[in-house]
Amino acid sequence: MTASSLIDPIVQLRTALMTGLGRRTIFEPALTLSPEVVAWVNDIAASRGPFLSRVGDKPLSVSMEGLVWQHETSVIPMLDCIWDLGGETVVLSLSRPLVEALVSTVQSGLHFPSEPTASLILELALEPLIVRLENKTNRNVHLLRVGEAMTLAPYLELEIVFGSVSGKGRLFLFSPLDGLVPVVFRALGELFAQLPRQPRELSPGLPIIVAGEIGTLRASAALLRRASVGDALLPDITPFGRGQIALSVGQLWTRADLEGDHLILRGPFRPRSRHLENAHMTESESQLRPSDADLDDVEIMLVFECGRWPMSLGALRSAGDGHVFELGRPIDGPVDIVANGRCIGRGDIVRIGDELGIRLRGRLACND
Repeated sequence: MTASSLIDPIVQLRTALMTGLGRRTIFEPALTLSPEVVAWVNDIAASRGPFLSRVGDKPLSVSMEGLVWQHETSVIPMLDCIWDLGGETVVLSLSRPLVEALVSTVQSGLHFPSEPTASLILELALEPLIVRLENKTNRNVHLLRVGEAMTLAPYLELEIVFGSVSGKGRLFLFSPLDGLVPVVFRALGELFAQLPRQPRELSPGLPIIVAGEIGTLRASAALLRRASVGDALLPDITPFGRGQIALSVGQLWTRADLEGDHLILRGPFRPRSRHLENAHMTESESQLRPSDADLDDVEIMLVFECGRWPMSLGALRSAGDGHVFELGRPIDGPVDIVANGRCIGRGDIVRIGDELGIRLRGRLACND
């Protein structure tokens, strides 16, 4: 092979490498949603009160459980009910016991019928609801067939109770999801929107962290940059000077008295009051980046913590006057210096005249 015959492959390889290195890898998500679909999904899947009605002489309750994106296999057999709503197809999957209970209101004491009898009887059982749906959507509603569940997620999961029988329902979404919402699904969303919203309950076992604050200091970035070992920081607010510690979690706080190695709550947690700060904002004509001097004026809230305690959301709700927290470490030991949730240093409590301050044990992490 001659040298000239190697040139073309080398040039091609170099071009391929340069093209590959220069091209940005673009992440392509598996699912694409249009803004209209997102708004519709967020509204229809919101937690609401149940839809209440009657089929025959038995009460019917339908509640929205939420949106399921990844298919989940049902332990109880499900049946796909394929509906035609004014020319648009809607798949509502129901647990077999629910379908059998509904069919029994028309045909009791017999085995579950095969098609097409099953769909005819189920449509007859649901006739009062179908009439209401037709009036709301101005579309004819017809049950095409009932068969073994084959449709896959995504779907809206429903909790359905009919008389003494309860089970799941799955209202499958339309496809594709990156365009407009079909008219019939918009109508269904409007029907669900008429139900009163209900806030979802958080699990009482949700873990949270309660922080013990002995004081706070609003300091400039320039001050923190200059701080060194042995310097003392004088907090703006020091409940510790009165023998108290502020316990905080998020925007909630309460006072606690220090008694030996324990903190005793003096009231339930309540919202922390904050002063509203207003600034006159104008459009800047300059596009220059802020200088170091500008950044030095940025104020940072420092919190001096004597400990943190994990607890559940349920325990926080029940915590009230007299609740006890174990300190777990000496109160005269080092305290953590926290900025925006991050520990940037440690210090010791010292007396400065009539006030209490924090003497730095080392340089702050922000000026290393």
